Parts: sequence; structure tokens; C-alpha cells
Amino acid sequence: MKTQHLNRSFSFASVLALVTGLVAAPIPAQADVTEESAISDPVLQVGGDETSRNLSWMSESSGGGEIRWAKASEVDDGQLPADAQSAETTDSGLAIDLRRHYNHAAMTGLEPDTEYAYRVGSEEDGYTPVENFVTGPSGGDSEFLVFGDPQIGSGGGRPDDAAGWERTLNSALATAQDPRFFYSMGDQVNIANSQSQYEQYLAPDATRTVPQATTIGNHDVASKSYEQHFNRPNVSRDHGGGGAITSGGDYWFIDSGVLFININSNELDTDEHAEFIDEVVAEHGDEARWKVLGFHHSIYSTATHNDDADVRRLRKAIPPVAARNDIDLVVSGHDHIYNRTFLMDAEGEPVDGSDAGIAQEKEPGQTMYLTLTSSSGSKFYDHVPGLEWEAKSVHNDVPAFTRVRVTDGSLRATTYEVPTGTDGQVTAQAASEEIDDVEISRASDEAPEPDDDADADGAGAGADTDGAGAGADADGAGGGADAAGGESDSGGAGPNRDGTETSADEADTAADADGSTPAAVDAEAEGGEPGAGSESDAASASKDGDDLPRTGTELALPIGLGAGTILLGALLLAASRRRRSALH
Repeated sequence: MKTQHLNRSFSFASVLALVTGLVAAPIPAQADVTEESAISDPVLQVGGDETSRNLSWMSESSGGGEIRWAKASEVDDGQLPADAQSAETTDSGLAIDLRRHYNHAAMTGLEPDTEYAYRVGSEEDGYTPVENFVTGPSGGDSEFLVFGDPQIGSGGGRPDDAAGWERTLNSALATAQDPRFFYSMGDQVNIANSQSQYEQYLAPDATRTVPQATTIGNHDVASKSYEQHFNRPNVSRDHGGGGAITSGGDYWFIDSGVLFININSNELDTDEHAEFIDEVVAEHGDEARWKVLGFHHSIYSTATHNDDADVRRLRKAIPPVAARNDIDLVVSGHDHIYNRTFLMDAEGEPVDGSDAGIAQEKEPGQTMYLTLTSSSGSKFYDHVPGLEWEAKSVHNDVPAFTRVRVTDGSLRATTYEVPTGTDGQVTAQAASEEIDDVEISRASDEAPEPDDDADADGAGAGADTDGAGAGADADGAGGGADAAGGESDSGGAGPNRDGTETSADEADTAADADGSTPAAVDAEAEGGEPGAGSESDAASASKDGDDLPRTGTELALPIGLGAGTILLGALLLAASRRRRSALH
């Protein structure tokens, strides 16, 4: 009788553990995935340079597929010619939703200033309709578009952030003149493993006809879904890499003579990022007329995330690396507000005599930083006035985008808002309204060699282990600024470094304002180990204050619990069956 009672206990415990595991593990429910065709989510992306374009898509069948392409002039009645070029997938596997398979492939050998047609698929799943795209000229003037957080899903339908994202994207494409690509600065989705949110982000036609480059945001990082949906070029697994269940990887590409370097700012090993930037510039800097660095967490925003511990850590590490590599422009998102800095030096301070005007003539080693606001209108953060780096901030709670025009002599970044109608509803098309304009040119034609350190204090090739840059305060502020960002009494034409101090003791977490956390949280100045899951300061909450679904690395805990309980349940069930067999 005792044995039979023990047998029933094991059976009940195994079932309970299995059920608990299934509930805890963040596997998307059926309702979270829209009904898809055999091929879904095709997305056109930048390649390593102008001669290549990368593709990603989802399929029902395993085993990969192919991409086929030809010049658009060779297409007959919507069909590619029989001798169209083709390339098989370079990477494929089971998607995070456990229902489909992801596929990556690349078109190579593309000619400049040419219209191409392509389709992706396989014999098993069929092929997508033919889509067209145009390669840009090999030289001369060009432009690209930059967008802050689309974060599809964060608005909860109020407003419709998917419609808002498509509306902003369409408005930007109508404003620009044949942009080479568009650049999304992270948080493409609100929940890292939500297939329905990725489908909405990729729904606009432009995602199949205009190449894009993406950035890993703190809402994207906690799932492999980001890596599966986006086939980025030149990804380093040794720098900013992800884990078993997280996305990662720093990467770079060259387009129209501009070297773009993108780092995964969720990974707070600043030495890794510094090494990556140094190596890429040393190897490819002489191929570029301008250098642009992109990452998600803005280090010079004028909203509430500026004092987060992870942001303060990055603010110590990035300026000396940007200076010694003569990075011209840094673009970021995360804080859902628009901000432009003064020209900043290697110590993370505004350059003496710099102003907020349109014309900005930079010396070697000086960098401008842009923070992009929401491109969907799903949420916005409050403005924090008086920060010493603030040259121009716009906080109208209106979706926006930035158009960057490139010439041999300048980078011109013009930012536009896309107002909603009087009823607050978004529509498919909208006229944009200019809210800021800045043109960066060089004071001299000579840029410093990649291994020349522009930092006056001679910082080494990699940032210090604790991320400290030249002149950084011990409490984690950017060089010359206090931990709260060094308030000033004016955001006017000239930098003010006599602002009042604000203690950072009240803001030593790296939690996102809506409850998510980055992949790693800053270790304290005294050498504490990074932690995860810290809660946001109430001051960083979004305006509506609504609790949003758990995102970012907060998913790591339920994933671990889910996997552990499923394993425990399986072991208990096996033990139960063995005891039952022994009884019989």
C-alpha cells in the first residue's frame, strides 16, 4: 500500500511539474501567431557592401531554400528568367515559435545603379512573389533613413503602433530621395519572442523593397527570434555575442562610402565593443569617407534613461573609443525622445565653444550624438532639462525619423515629425514636418590614423574593464559630468558645465522604463557583479504608467524555470513508470 501511495504521488508530481513548466516557459501561444503561408516574413537587408544584399524568411519546411534574382529588365510577365542567378541558404533551422524554419541567404555581385528583381523559397514551399529593389550609384551623393524604436506591441493597440510604424516609414520614404537603406535603432518589437509583433513590424511593403539594417534593443535581446529574422552582415560572435537563448553580435557594413559599425549595447563588456570598433576601423576605415556608430542605448539622451546604470557605464566607455577612431556620428534610440548633442570630445564633454547651430565643423576626434524618438508613437518619455550635452531636444510626443544626406564634404541630418490627425488616429500616408537640421563638416581634410588616440589622457586601445573613459568620475558619470548627467541651467547655444549636481544613488538600476532589463546590468563602481531583473525607477515610467508584458532579459528567469520544471517532470514521470512496472 505504501508503494502504491508513493506511485500515485510521483504521478501527480510529474504532471504538476510538466504543467508548471509549460506555463512558465515563454513559448508563444497559438493566438500569438497569425496564420501564415508556406513562406512568410521575407525581409531585404543590407549586405557587407553595395554589391550584396542579404535576405531572411520563414518557411514551413526544413532543409533551407534559395534566393533567385535577375535584373528587372529581364523579368517577363512577372517571372524571372530561367537562367536567373541563385544562392542557397547559408543558415537555416527551427524557428523560435517551434512551428516554422528560418532561412538566410545573400545576393552577391550586384551592379551599381541597377534595378533587380528577386524571390525566395523552395520546391517544397513554393516561392514568394517577385519583388524589386534598386542599387545606388557607386559614388557621389547619397542618403539613408534612421528610425527610433518602433517597439510594435508596446502601445497595446492604443495607439495602433503597427499602423503608426508603417505610416512613419511611408512618410520617410516619400520625404527622402531614393535612400540607400533604412536603419532601425532597436526595439523592433515589444516582446522578444512574439511572432505576431515581428509580422507587424515586417508588414510594410518597404521591408521587401528597401534594404534595412537593424539594431538589437533591450526588448529584442531575450530571444533568438531577432537573429533568426535578421541576416546581418559581418557579425562577430566574439564581440557582443548572444547566449543560448539570447540574440547578440556586433557587426559592420560599408555603403556609399560610409562605414557603419553596430554594437549590441545590451552586452556591457565595453572592452569587447572597444576592440571591435578599433579592429573594424583599422581594417576598413581607409575605405570610408565618413564613419557612423549605432547602438540602442543612447548615452546622451535628455529623457529619464540617461541616468540608468547601464547607460552611465556606456557613457564612460564610448567617447574615448569614438574619438580615437574619429567616429563622425553616433545614432541611438531607447529613450523615446529626440535629442542632438553638441560636438563631444574624448572625455565625453561638449567641445569648448561649440553651439547648437546648423553648421557644425568638427576637428578630428570630435563626435555628434543623435537620440531618435519613437517611430511608431507607441510611447514617449518625459524630458529632463538642463543636461550639459543638450544642444537641441524636441519632446512633442509625436513619431519622428531622421534623414541623413551624405556628400564628400558633409553629413547632413534632418529630423522630421509625422503628426497624427486631429482625432489622434494614424493613417497610411502623412506629410512630415521638419523639427531639426544639422550639417557636420570637417575642419580639415585629414582624419587621425585608426590607432591614433584622440584622448588627451592617452587611453589604451580598449576601454577599461569597468568602462571608464578619460576624465570619467568614479561614480560612473561620463567624463566631466556627474552621475546624473551633469545638469546645467541652460540648454542654449553654449555648453554650461556649472550645473547643479544630482546624486546617482537613486538610479543605480538599468531597468527599462516599462519593466524590461538589458542583457546585463552594470556592476557598481566598487566591483559588484552584474545582476539582472532589477526594477525601474518610478521616474522612468512611461507616461501612461501601464504595466506592460515582461520583456528583455526578464524572460531568462521564466525560461530557466520552465526548462527546469519540464526536466523535473520528465524525471518524475520516468521514475513513476519504473515503479509501476515493478509493481506489475
